[in-house]
Amino acid sequence: MKSVSSHSEKPPWHLWFVAVFFILLYAAGAYDYLMILELNEAYLSAENYGTAQIAYFTDYPLLPRIFWTIGIASGLVAPLLLLLRTRWAVWLTLISAASQACLSFITFGFMNRWDMFGPQMSIFDASIVLITFGLYLYCRRMAARGVLR
Repeated sequence: MKSVSSHSEKPPWHLWFVAVFFILLYAAGAYDYLMILELNEAYLSAENYGTAQIAYFTDYPLLPRIFWTIGIASGLVAPLLLLLRTRWAVWLTLISAASQACLSFITFGFMNRWDMFGPQMSIFDASIVLITFGLYLYCRRMAARGVLR
């Protein structure tokens, strides 16, 4: 009979790859978040933001700011928890994905984000939502396989 340990299955190699990829992705997102919210002129200039884009982030409304903050913070912590092999990674990825989806709904639906930033940035933003939902599904799968405790 097989003994049951706190981790019933060894972590697959791709767990490390997925976790590191998302740590780097969300670390870049956190940096972007901080630079934009402090309206760092050098950063905004390097990103080719004009006066219209800078005005977009000036007096950024509270509700999208809350979703953005939750999405970035939980998106950064979730892959760290994945590396620690805890089931909390599942919930934090869901929170991050849902927060990013709410942020996209508000900014695209009510704040004219597509017209303000164009298709390239808009598709990138939508991709972040989709791959974060993908991370959620991945974490669920790892939990179901017994990799996460």
